[in-house]
Amino acid sequence: MQEYLEKLLYFWAAITGIGLVLVIVYWAIATIIYVAFVSLFIAIIAAAFYQFYWVKRN
Repeated sequence: MQEYLEKLLYFWAAITGIGLVLVIVYWAIATIIYVAFVSLFIAIIAAAFYQFYWVKRN
């Protein structure tokens, strides 16, 4: 019985570890994509401001 419980504990720890790694990878990718889109929109706004306002201010 002790061997069964020991294997169960190892199996549970392995599944938990794999799950945590998958969650961390998903969180990192989601954060990188979010930051990339926010940066893209900021760059579009800055380029539009420069093109249509800053260059023609004289």
